[in-house]
Amino acid sequence: MNCNNIIINTIHRGGSIMEIRTYPFGPLQANLYVAVFGNDAVIIDPCVPFESLDLDGITVRGIICTHAHYDHIVEAESIRSITGSTLLAYEDECAAILAPKKDELSAYFPPLAISAPICGLEDGDVLTARDFSPDSKTDLTIRVLHTPGHTSGSMCLLFEERTSEGISKYLFSGDTIFAGSIGRTDLGGSMPDMLDSLARLAKLPDDVIVFPGHGQSTSMGIEKRSNPYFTALNYDDII
Repeated sequence: MNCNNIIINTIHRGGSIMEIRTYPFGPLQANLYVAVFGNDAVIIDPCVPFESLDLDGITVRGIICTHAHYDHIVEAESIRSITGSTLLAYEDECAAILAPKKDELSAYFPPLAISAPICGLEDGDVLTARDFSPDSKTDLTIRVLHTPGHTSGSMCLLFEERTSEGISKYLFSGDTIFAGSIGRTDLGGSMPDMLDSLARLAKLPDDVIVFPGHGQSTSMGIEKRSNPYFTALNYDDII
């Protein structure tokens, strides 16, 4: 489907009632994701104008930012204003979202102003579909994984959906993992932190589907086998 020049890729696994829509947008082609369950949805990384999302009949219940860089949060305030949704981010990243620093990424975007409140999340927090929509029948959990490296407060979101056919797992990795690569660490991040985060993520099962902040989806199995940053050389044989 093509909506206002935004290509929407939809993944809907067999047995799943959750639909994941991908909207790459902007000069840096950051991915906004919409996880749709029933008539409800959660937006991950609000970087696309709301009117381009084609969400007729769907209520946005939450907006989650994986980190504070301009290209991932540029539409956060607008989408929150339109939908009335709660804005969430990792606790240590909230200040950076409220007062984003000027850097080379900001040159691509108009001035940004995001207001409080932002709901701060912590490592190990678990949200459910009912936290966003009390009447939801979807058996969905969202686990917060603090993965510093790209920024100090970067996080990944591990979605687990349970159906009669089993458990489907999806990792929204922000700019921590890309297909075949990782995010930069020179924009307020740390390579040692990044390697620690990758070692943590390497413990996830191979069948976890990864939806990165830029580029195409992948899986943890593919990345552990072929991503040069997932090697024993980098981990002292952790993997």
